[in-house]
Amino acid sequence: MMSSQSNAVTRKMQQGDNILNKYWNAFSKDASDQLGATEAAIYTVGALVIVVGYHIASDGIFSSIVTLASVIQFLGLVLTLVKVSKKGFGVVSITSLRMYIPVYILRLMCTLFNEGYLPVDTSGDWAYQTADVASLAVVIFLIWKADNDFNVIQEDYFPSFWCTVGCVLFATVCHPCHNMGQWSDVWWTASIFLETFVMLPQLRLMAVRKSVEGVTSHAIACTGVNRLFNFYFWYVCREELVHGCPSTIPMYFVVGALAMQTLLLCDFMLFYLKVVVHRASNGSIQLPQFGSDEGVIHMDV
Repeated sequence: MMSSQSNAVTRKMQQGDNILNKYWNAFSKDASDQLGATEAAIYTVGALVIVVGYHIASDGIFSSIVTLASVIQFLGLVLTLVKVSKKGFGVVSITSLRMYIPVYILRLMCTLFNEGYLPVDTSGDWAYQTADVASLAVVIFLIWKADNDFNVIQEDYFPSFWCTVGCVLFATVCHPCHNMGQWSDVWWTASIFLETFVMLPQLRLMAVRKSVEGVTSHAIACTGVNRLFNFYFWYVCREELVHGCPSTIPMYFVVGALAMQTLLLCDFMLFYLKVVVHRASNGSIQLPQFGSDEGVIHMDV
């Protein structure tokens, strides 16, 4: 009896290992097929910046994860810029890019002048803000290129203006007090709320076009890592958000917004991994339904 149970456990472990190997091998092949010399160089330089920055611009304590998240987000935007320069905008959402502008402006209005939401290690002195300023510059450049490109896909209407106004108004009445209840608390909280909506036009565009471009998917993956790190940090440090506040409600809204952002991007990555494995096993590049439209999504390399 014990022997049969042991054999069953061994078979389940072997099946689990086979599934992991299947995903890993498919992902490795997909990365090698999609990433050329330029993209590989960007990843290499990005890794070097992270390693060197960890030793030079950071004390290596827990709060440095926030700076790391911002650097990875910047890496994703650089990948988008390279993709656009080589192959055009394709299914890159201009609406999502435009919504990044108020996100970064609102956050920088807080982090450039107040210390409440900055990493407490040395990366909070300049590295964290520099990554956000650089990301904002890339976004503005991409939008400028889009305005001069007649091949950009026309997207369906998305209420980005009202999302921005709504997030600012809601943050006005529901925000943490990490900067002693000043307006900078409102700006930072509004940027967090607004980030929940930023990727919706991008994911909707890919669903409508039934297309997931290779490099674009890697850029979105960088955004997903950014969201995951930010959620993890503020979940662990959530009590800091209500220090000096009369209520704990803002803490739940902020952490909840970060959780929603993370789940949204994880959902995309699940579909991405499915398409990679499906293509590797069947020679096909399609996966089950994504979004409300019937049909399949194709991976454009």
